[in-house]
Amino acid sequence: MIVLGIDTSGYVNAVGISDGAKVLADESFPARTDSLEQIVDNIDTTLKKAGLSLKEVEGIGVGLGPGSWTGIKVGVTVGKMLAFSANKPVAGIPTLEVLAYVARGKSPLVCSVISAGIRDTINAGFYRSGVKEGDFFTGDTKDLAALIKEPTLLVGNNIESYREIIVKQKLSLENNINIMEALPSGGAVACLAAARLNQGKSDEPLSLTPLYLKESTAKVFVNKYKVK
Repeated sequence: MIVLGIDTSGYVNAVGISDGAKVLADESFPARTDSLEQIVDNIDTTLKKAGLSLKEVEGIGVGLGPGSWTGIKVGVTVGKMLAFSANKPVAGIPTLEVLAYVARGKSPLVCSVISAGIRDTINAGFYRSGVKEGDFFTGDTKDLAALIKEPTLLVGNNIESYREIIVKQKLSLENNINIMEALPSGGAVACLAAARLNQGKSDEPLSLTPLYLKESTAKVFVNKYKVK
């Protein structure tokens, strides 16, 4: 199945195309604006690189975030429009899962990390051999240290800074945490979506929404004003 993958949750517009698990094109474009026109142009460029037309695409994969709220909405909207207007199946993929896929084969346990945009607050997810473990984490970076109990690969953007905070909080992790700098990949979105769509696990285009993770208001208040 030929699938178009889109992720606009971060600093780049990631667009990729796969035929099953084989990536045919994987492009990243600066997210200078959050315009629908820009994303459409990026998709057209990627299709040309793969030597394909939109008519040949059999399914759509969309990164759901978390990440830039406005950016995510643009990508999800474009994916929904394409799926609905062309009557193609669509699958929403959490961006934390996309990052874990980018790091596949590098470590049995991967922790994907995405900035929540507020100081050291992050969104994170643990994946063992590509399968999510436990709930998503949203909170202060240093609080993630308590959840890491074995050798783990941290993957994400500006990931060294997160490692430093975690190790400072829990020195015993210094030799148990490796890092991999990575951004979401459109090719990874396409591959993950193809796997879901091939199993008949599509989403309803009109009801597909971005993934929004948030700390409780009470916890944010306590963390912000507690005495240090």
